[in-house]
Amino acid sequence: MLNRSSVVRCFSPAFQSAGKRRFGRYYISPNLIRFSSSQTISGPGGVSTTRFSSSTADKSFESTQLGQKGAHLFDGLDVYSVKAKGDDHPLAVYGIQSTEPVQYQEDPSLRPILLLHGRTWSSVPVYHLMGGPTHRARGDESRSLMEALLEHGLVPYCMDFRGFGGTAKDDTGCVEPLRCVRDTESVLEWIAERHGFDADLIDANGTKAELPALLGWSQGALVAQLTAQLKRTALSKLILYGSIYDPLHRYPRDPLYVNMNPDPAKVPEPRLNTFDDAIEDFTIEGTIPPEPACHFGTAALVSDPIKASWRHLYQFNNCDPARIHVPTLVVAGDQDPYAPLHIQQELFCNLGRGSDRTWSILADSDHAVHLLDGRHRLTSIIVSFIQNSKRKEQGTYY
Repeated sequence: MLNRSSVVRCFSPAFQSAGKRRFGRYYISPNLIRFSSSQTISGPGGVSTTRFSSSTADKSFESTQLGQKGAHLFDGLDVYSVKAKGDDHPLAVYGIQSTEPVQYQEDPSLRPILLLHGRTWSSVPVYHLMGGPTHRARGDESRSLMEALLEHGLVPYCMDFRGFGGTAKDDTGCVEPLRCVRDTESVLEWIAERHGFDADLIDANGTKAELPALLGWSQGALVAQLTAQLKRTALSKLILYGSIYDPLHRYPRDPLYVNMNPDPAKVPEPRLNTFDDAIEDFTIEGTIPPEPACHFGTAALVSDPIKASWRHLYQFNNCDPARIHVPTLVVAGDQDPYAPLHIQQELFCNLGRGSDRTWSILADSDHAVHLLDGRHRLTSIIVSFIQNSKRKEQGTYY
């Protein structure tokens, strides 16, 4: 557990002075965002510099806090802009070594996976902490789940919901569960298309093509679950990691009638995220050193300085494990305060029949297992599940 002296050490002048860095060009394909080939980026030390983008850069990404000040965070990632179904809102999607996508017909072992972040923090600090060639050159130990999954043969992507990280807010200014589900569908279909996947494609061995897998963490696991509950969706396997599902909790609906002319003076100001908010999930002594914990706190505040405004949370009341009919992994730390084991048991035991199901409990772990010293266990479980589980055969009913 971090104490005040640990935090003070993390923010010593030596720690802060490491912020000034230079990066090369980010590669581009039709949806990729391009940055200039030589640029000095603001790092944790707050060094103010000017960034230039080419004409192909997506303006919504550039308008976000991450796009303006966070290029040092997605070092080593490919940044894409994917249009959402329905309103064409640009969604920030991140890949790694993905600029020349391998086609399924060329490599039937190809296994893409899309990662969804949680309620408060966006994907880059969550899934690419201390990743990239700059940290590697300095000898820092990467805590990037994106890099770890790539090293184990998967093709990882992650995305930001509206109002998080590199995805700008829409006109509502709020985040809604079902809107997140539709945006997730859009990105899954984009991944499937760029890798040549087709749900009806039969490979040389007579096996149907495996569509991308989907992982959701924390509240993102609820979004992933709702996505998997859809009758037709472009995913083959589901991973519910640290899910906050609780069948006994019902989110209240909004009132039907409200004052349509509220007093502007009473409109609440946007809530700022804090460093303490960012590191509160690290609760077990000895599971993460102060430096990477502080790196996460700093990265999280650069990417998401303002707390996203969720609304219509009652849409999560539609989460029903019995409606999931794809192979599913339920995984959480044994000391995760948001995913108590008796609730995880309820989730696992009520999953729909007819597909593989796996339940894994990681000892000495809390909510953010993928950032802890023991994160390699989580990576191994995810990779094994995706590569080995068997999906439900078509035409089989239970």
